[in-house]
Formats: sequence, structure tokens, C-alpha cells
Amino acid sequence: MDSTLNISALIMAAGLSSRMQGNNKLLLDWKGTPILHHTIKNIVSAGFREVLLVVGNHEKEIRKIADVFKEEINILFNPYFESGLTSSIQCGIQEASDQTKGFMICLGDMFLINQIEFKQLAQFHITQELNDQVITLPKVGQKIGNPVIFAECYREQILKNSDTQGCKFIVQANAAKVKYFESLSKHFLTDLDTLEDYEQLKKSAL
Repeated sequence: MDSTLNISALIMAAGLSSRMQGNNKLLLDWKGTPILHHTIKNIVSAGFREVLLVVGNHEKEIRKIADVFKEEINILFNPYFESGLTSSIQCGIQEASDQTKGFMICLGDMFLINQIEFKQLAQFHITQELNDQVITLPKVGQKIGNPVIFAECYREQILKNSDTQGCKFIVQANAAKVKYFESLSKHFLTDLDTLEDYEQLKKSAL
């Protein structure tokens, strides 16, 4: 792994996929391999300082997918995964290196974002003035996407966050520090919440 980006990449793979009619979306097939495999592969290839995969729901199956990358990632189990996304983010943040300059929080289903796009997003964050205070979000047209990158200084705010559904209030509270990575790639807007979303993506990829 070309570790040129001093940012910890956190992959959220513990969720319940509650709108997927009993399916775990990360286990769904995409071009012959599970969706999560693509996400991990693209992030590992981008050259982050470290890659932390947070697991919970369907732990055994998720670990089997991740086993291919066992030399390049750290797998963390979140015992509180049923309480919501924030507990998984906090699980990853707690174990992230104290030498890191930031945290990229990536949902496991952001599988369409390729290696180059992940790297460009991270490099944009690193090259910002006062990057030790910046929050970076991708923006496609007028739409805000994912993943988000927080500078390391937000570690404690994230660990103390009581909103179970993520870090949006931290972003809102620090709006003056937010920088937008302008992109033409709709990969940053991937929305895979239902089986209908999945089927639509498969059709559009044909």
C-alpha cells in the first residue's frame, strides 16, 4: 500500500441494511464480487495511512470478504452496532492512529468511488489551508455526497457525539470550516438503501 496520505480511512460495514428486505447490501454481487470487496479494494489502493473496517451485523460473512485484505486493513468489531451508525464511527475513531492527520468516514456501500477519486478527495483535504481544522465533503453540482473527511482535531467531538445517526450536526456546527471538493463524478452520490436502488444501479451499469 502506497501510504502517502496521512489520513485514516474508516469503512462502516456494521449496519443493519434495514430497508433491504432482509439482505445485507454489502454482500450483494457487483460484477462477480460483493459490493464491500470493491469498496475495500479501492480504498486500500488509494494509499491511506491505515484502513479500519468496522464490522457488526453479518460479522462472519463480512470478515470472509475482508480476509483477502487482511494484511492491509484492521478489522474492528462494534458490539453496539444495532444502536446506529455513530457507534461504528466511534469504534473506528477510538482505534485510529494517534499520528493520523484526519479521518475519512466511508460507508461500506460507496463501492463506485474508484481509487483515483478517493485519492483526489484526500489530497484536496490535505492541501487546504489550515487543513488541521478542515472538514471536507464532496460536492457534485448542488448535491453534497460522501465520504466526509474530518481533521484530527474533531476526534473528541466525534467520540462525544450523542446523535446515533452520524456526524451531520458536527458538520453543521463547524460550517465555517467545511471545504467542498467539487467533482463531476456521481460516484460520490451513490445511494444504495433499497433493493430497488440496487436493481436500478445494475441496469444503469449495462
